[in-house]
Amino acid sequence: MNPVEPVLIGGAGRSGTTLVVDMLGLHPHLSPIYETDFVLRLLKWLLSGKRHGVEETRAKFEAYMDEWTRPLPIRPHEKRPQERYHHGPHYILFEREFAMERTRAFLADLGRRAPTEAARGLIEDLFAEHRRRDGKPRWVNKTPDYIDHLPDLQAVFPDMRFIHVVRDGRDVACSVLTRSWGPSTIKEAASWWREKVLKGFEFENANPDHCLVVRYEDLLLEPKSALARVFAWLGAEPLLEDVLTNYAGDEKNVRLDPSRIGDWRKTFGPSDVRTFERKAGDILKRLEYGE
Repeated sequence: MNPVEPVLIGGAGRSGTTLVVDMLGLHPHLSPIYETDFVLRLLKWLLSGKRHGVEETRAKFEAYMDEWTRPLPIRPHEKRPQERYHHGPHYILFEREFAMERTRAFLADLGRRAPTEAARGLIEDLFAEHRRRDGKPRWVNKTPDYIDHLPDLQAVFPDMRFIHVVRDGRDVACSVLTRSWGPSTIKEAASWWREKVLKGFEFENANPDHCLVVRYEDLLLEPKSALARVFAWLGAEPLLEDVLTNYAGDEKNVRLDPSRIGDWRKTFGPSDVRTFERKAGDILKRLEYGE
């Protein structure tokens, strides 16, 4: 693997993407940067849907970034108290002043370069500052909703590698239905999860050497083999003991907890399970999630 290839991580929300990027970020050569949803707003305005004029795009994106960067380095999140990670619920090290300086430089140059080239330039400027502050040579970037925008991301990063994190959709539904965002019924959750996973499959089918599917359950139950597979795919030295020692439970109580696997069995009744499986049973089978 070329060491400069961008590595992006995504998947249906509540599938374990934060655990994956947090674990990879314990490697001395990999700098995790995550919950960078400004990337998706940038792609929306530059690449997809109705094209805005240059001046309209400049005004909209500058206003958005002014708002998005305001709370840095703290970003709002909905993680629960028991959801603990070494790098926190989000991890962004560049500061508001730097981000706005680079944003204004990008906007001043907008229209002089191809949209994909301009977008890549801004993203790489910000991520390079993050990894510089982290003291590591490579960044690994996670935002769950990347799963919905893989064609646009690939247009910006033709050489990108994508880690698609999957989890038993029934457990995903258990978690999503307790949140303030996303589906509100089991039927909706099943369709939502199925659609997201299928987008990952579509990208994998078209780019088999540039997509790796990682099961959340494997990281919890067989962390050594699961991580070894990811590190090998990234071309990074495994250093498994160094990573896993940090998940044995420390003063931060950061540990691997497989007890939540199969929560759907305790939460859903038989009719709920049938409803989910009618909508997404084919994907459960494809991912080998049993009864």
